[in-house]
Amino acid sequence: MNKPGWQITRDNAPQLVQLAQARRGWITQVVWSPDGKMLAVSDAEGIWMYPPLLNAPPRPLQGHTGPVKGIAFSADGALLASASADMTVRLWGARQAVLRGHTDSVEAVAISPDGMLAASGSSDHTVRLWDVATGAQKVVFSGHTAEISGVAFAREGRLLASGSRDNTIRLWDITSGTPVAILPHDDWVRELAISPDGGLLASASKDGSVRLWDVETSSLRQKWHAHTGGADTIAINPNGILLATGGRDQQIRLWDTSSGEEVAALQGHTKPVLTLAFSRDGMLLASGSGDNTVCIWGLKFF
Repeated sequence: MNKPGWQITRDNAPQLVQLAQARRGWITQVVWSPDGKMLAVSDAEGIWMYPPLLNAPPRPLQGHTGPVKGIAFSADGALLASASADMTVRLWGARQAVLRGHTDSVEAVAISPDGMLAASGSSDHTVRLWDVATGAQKVVFSGHTAEISGVAFAREGRLLASGSRDNTIRLWDITSGTPVAILPHDDWVRELAISPDGGLLASASKDGSVRLWDVETSSLRQKWHAHTGGADTIAINPNGILLATGGRDQQIRLWDTSSGEEVAALQGHTKPVLTLAFSRDGMLLASGSGDNTVCIWGLKFF
């Protein structure tokens, strides 16, 4: 049986193979638990907790009354947050709560590095900040003119990034709720990812490009065309050296973050690749696609 054996690197990325596959309907996001023992998958029916190689029936987390659009683990793995078309955010695990305040579908969610705050982005054009301990809404960030499709904490949780269908990324000061910078794309910003050190923001857009931004200076560090028809998803590996992207061309591509060079392309999905996530140990890459499959990619040994 194939098992994961080595961390994915720039040099061995071309040798990645598909280790496992599972079918789910309308997959929206995949995220690994910090200890790597579970893969959470969100879809139209709820949240499903799988073992790493998808080799046992998943454990369901159900409670939302609409499709689950986004999920996020806390850094210690004690908490899972979920965003849903039912206009709520739910907290699962050490803290059980339903957070209400959005007036339209909640599309994205993130948890701060210290686990004290949750951020959510919605089709109501707002980003909201929540106190995890109390469930109270702390701040409403207004300024985007279209659906929020991605949120991510940066600078050790002092800044919040949001990506939108209005073709922009906004960086917000957590304390004041004011925008620090507005970063442009040429089309819908579909997903955001933050480097492990919190200093690099990566964005994927319908304009087909991937862009890397310096969080401290709000400046564009690199830009390249990644996917014909649009880039849907982006993930950074644990050491910040590799970037994985997926898009409308049904491809998963891996890039060197320092040079922007493509180092590998993974084929296997038959429809757009909608979500990607590296495991915390860097040995596995999970992908979810419009072809209704979740796939696990890694290096094999015997």
